[in-house]
Amino acid sequence: MESFNGWYQEWSGAEKQPISLMVLDEYLQIGFIGSDRRMRWTYPQVKLSVSQDAAQTEIRQVTGPARLEIEGRFAYERIQFRLNRSELPWHQRPKAKEWIRNGGLLIALVAIIFLIYNLIVPFLAEQLAKSVSVETEQTLGDGVYDALASDYKIDTVRSRQVVEFFESMKVPSAYSIRIVVVSQSEQNAFALPGGRIVVYSGLLDQLESAPELAALLAHEFTHVDQRHATRSIFRKLGSQVFLGLLFGKVGTVSGVLIDHADELRSLTYSRALEKDADLRGLKILTDRGIDPRGFGDLFDRLKTQSGDSDGLPEFLASHPDLENRQQYIKESSKQATVKPQPVLDSIFAQLKP
Repeated sequence: MESFNGWYQEWSGAEKQPISLMVLDEYLQIGFIGSDRRMRWTYPQVKLSVSQDAAQTEIRQVTGPARLEIEGRFAYERIQFRLNRSELPWHQRPKAKEWIRNGGLLIALVAIIFLIYNLIVPFLAEQLAKSVSVETEQTLGDGVYDALASDYKIDTVRSRQVVEFFESMKVPSAYSIRIVVVSQSEQNAFALPGGRIVVYSGLLDQLESAPELAALLAHEFTHVDQRHATRSIFRKLGSQVFLGLLFGKVGTVSGVLIDHADELRSLTYSRALEKDADLRGLKILTDRGIDPRGFGDLFDRLKTQSGDSDGLPEFLASHPDLENRQQYIKESSKQATVKPQPVLDSIFAQLKP
């Protein structure tokens, strides 16, 4: 902003009046010295000229006879600069550029906040999940299970038999593994933090051998034992549990998990975690001489009965690349030694309807 003193003439021959002229970004502000009168001329309304000897700048109204006289050439240069700028397309004007620049910065800031909220915070929540105690995991998992169990019809006989089957596999763990069979036609099985494993009767009924059941339980056990369930749940709920984990507020985290209990029945794992559960589960079988073909038979049977990959049960649908999955299981079990499993076979026979 520049300020100049000069003269205002209403029309040719009229008395000249002393004025102060302020050159602003969008217009000229004319103030009449000795009075409260103010005038505003926008740049498209004015026409400039300068005397040959550069001693005086003349500013006229395009639509009227009024004119201004300002001593010297400097006023001409400053007003001409703004006049040229006013003729630019809107997006090339300085204020527009400033808005565009500030808008870009705002968008970038929002994008960074979005990135932190949706990617970094869930990642950090998952990393924190690796450090929670077994007791905390059990508290969280039991809270979710209690919220779900109100809708369950537990098959106590088959639950006891599946627990006996798993205990006979003699799999060591820091967790107290608690397995229940739910009377429900859906083909599903899932693990919760802290040792809970839920198997639906609809899935259990499809199994035709002890190695298949061993493969299913070994897979879900690995999700518990390697904290896959805890890490995936915390990543899924991300920002909702992050602060609770950070400040050790188990009750807050437990409340969030309970609120999302229904979603956790269909929890999906990353391909890396599913592969880890497959291969660790496979090692549980091969270390005990249980036929590793139980994995392949389980996948083949369920895939055949589902008809296509879109109809796979939750146990398989979270990792639909079955051909690749079966291939690495087959490659990893080539040297496996299979031993008779009379105890597992006997318990499995009791499980069949």
